[in-house]
Formats: sequence, structure tokens, C-alpha cells
Amino acid sequence: MTREEVLIGIARILTTERDVTEALRLAAREVAKFAGAETAAVYLIDREHRVLYPVAAYRVPKETLPVLTSAMLPIDAQGFRDSVFMTAAVTWSDDVQHDPRFAFELFHRFPHRSGVVVPVHVDGDVGGAFYLVWWERAERLDAERTAALEAVGQMVALLLRSAWALREAARERAEALAAKERYRALFERVPIGLYRTTPSGKIHDVNPAMVEILGFPDAESLRGVDARSLWVNPDDRRRHDSTERSRDVRAELRTASGGTVWVRLRSRAVEQDGEVYWEGVLEDITAERRAEAAERRAETLRAVAQLANAAAHEINNPLAIIVGRLELLRRQLTQPEYQKRFDDVIAASKRITDIVANMARITRLEMVPGSQVPAMLDLRVSGQLPHTQ
Repeated sequence: MTREEVLIGIARILTTERDVTEALRLAAREVAKFAGAETAAVYLIDREHRVLYPVAAYRVPKETLPVLTSAMLPIDAQGFRDSVFMTAAVTWSDDVQHDPRFAFELFHRFPHRSGVVVPVHVDGDVGGAFYLVWWERAERLDAERTAALEAVGQMVALLLRSAWALREAARERAEALAAKERYRALFERVPIGLYRTTPSGKIHDVNPAMVEILGFPDAESLRGVDARSLWVNPDDRRRHDSTERSRDVRAELRTASGGTVWVRLRSRAVEQDGEVYWEGVLEDITAERRAEAAERRAETLRAVAQLANAAAHEINNPLAIIVGRLELLRRQLTQPEYQKRFDDVIAASKRITDIVANMARITRLEMVPGSQVPAMLDLRVSGQLPHTQ
């Protein structure tokens, strides 16, 4: 399997498989085949607890299953902060048990000869990692395989960023729906405010619900207020007091405590004893307004996530292939002047990758507090797969 083939295969998996855990399992299989590794495991970050969890694996020996399924790596713990999982570059060793860079105790729970850590960094922080194992063979990585594995780590980082953005959007949408449900329940339980006022602003009658909505201690206190002073926006009051016989207005009103509340006023003009009055009902729609704002935020986050996913697929994946082929061509050149030209082109291409990454950081999103990483793959199944898979 060539470098181009593995990158195209990983890109196809990451852009077509909807389940993140399954996508990582398939990616681990492709990476292991490309590198010639005997076993591959994938770890993801739980940002709340700052712990790496195993989520997928390929060709795991049965005797190592208990270790893999229980391994939780505290990334801020002393000894782990300086481990090879934290570096942003692919790190390998053909003598793991005696290599000081692999001194973290996880590497010694299941003795093996060679190992490769493929980091997955998202916005400058650890998002996960692939770990490739050769149990008895001393394996060394060449520059081509190292570059391909680094590209895989960058592609998976884009997948994680998009998945986290979608998860945040889903949380915002759930909050919006919950806010709407709370509003409906409140509306059903609490009587609607009723009022009667004159165009000059004198309040004649109000019911207890109206008093409660506006935060006054009692009805008499509210009747002593000029109704016109309650309107935050004078234009809303003018629409309500227009010459039309009935009005349906949404407005912001002042409360007795000095705050504000959003209300819907549906009223009609009536005449009694030669005087005009406004009679109407008032509903507290503050919760509804907040729900609408939460829904707008959710829509924005969904759009950001979709854009990030599209940009990752349309720019970074083809660019990684282009850079890889340019590097292969450059090694075939002997004239220094042509080598310098290829170096400039390669540097410019890598600069494009940096620009796209910086654009993604503008809408940086954190994982939902209290959330967990995706459900872990049943490693017992993958551990029993035939070696010819």
C-alpha cells in the first residue's frame, strides 16, 4: 500500500463513516496495514477529566485485552506530560522496553519490541493518538512512512474537531427544546395577566398574574404606576396605543425591581361611559425569546461544523497528497537550484495547511461539560479477528 493509497483510503473513511468510533477502527486497520504493524490501538481524550481512553483497536492478542480495555491515561499526571503521547510529531522506537522516551508505565504493561505513536492534536492540545505495535520485530520507520502517518494524524484531528462541533450544536439544540418545553409548562400552570388601562397611561385593573409578571408587591402598587413608563421602547408603546381597534404587540417592559421582561400583549380598544380603554392579556415570553436565541446559536454551530468538515475534505486531504508527491519528486532531483524551487513550493503548500488550521481556531469549541467519549469498541471482537484480515 502506497502513501497516496493510505491517505485516500483514510480520507474516504473519515468523510463517509458517520460513527466516529467505527471510523477510527477502520482507520486503525488501514494505518496498521500501511505501516506493517501487528497491532494498532486508538485513544481519544475526555476533555472534562483530561484522560485518554482506548476506543478502537485492530488485531489485539487476547492476553493483552484486559490491559487495553482498562488503560486510562491521565495526560496531566507527572511522567505523562513529557511522554511521547504529548509530542506533536510521530515518534517511534525499535526497542521500546529500553527507550527512555517510552518510560511511561503503559508501554511496559504488555512487553513488545517496537512501537509508534501517531499524535492527534486538536487546536494545540492532545485530542487522541494511534499506537502501533510490533511484538518481537525491531521495526524502523523511514521518512515516507513517518510523513504519511503525520498526515493521518492531522486528518483525524479535523474529524474530531468537526465531531465536537456537531456535539456542541446538538447540545445547544437540546437546550433550546428544553427551554421551549419549560415555557409551555409555565404558560399552562400560571394564569395569563389581564389588564385595563387608559390611553393616558392610567392603570384601572390588573389581575394577580399581571402583578407577578411585572414584579410588583401588590395590585395597588402597580395601579399607581403610569403604564407608559413601563415600556422600554417608546415605539412599541405607540404601536400598542395606535388608533386600531385591536393590537398584538411583542415588547420589553420594565419591572418593579428595575429589570426587564419580554411580553406579548394582545389588546383591544373598548368604550365605556364615553371613555376609551385598552383591555388585554399579557404573556411572559422571556423563556421563549431565550429559546429562540439558543436555537439561533445551535443553527450557527451546525453551519460551522458543516463548513469545517467540508473545508477539511476539500483542502487538507488533496493538499497532503500534493505535498507528499512534491517531496518524492524533490528527492529525485540532483540540481540544487531545482531543489530550492521545490522547497519553496512545498513550504508554500504547508503554509496553506497552517492558514486553514488558524481559520478553524476562530470558532474553537470545547466538549460539553459532563460528556463522555464515544462508546468503546468491543475489543474482544477485534482481538479475535484472523491475522489475514
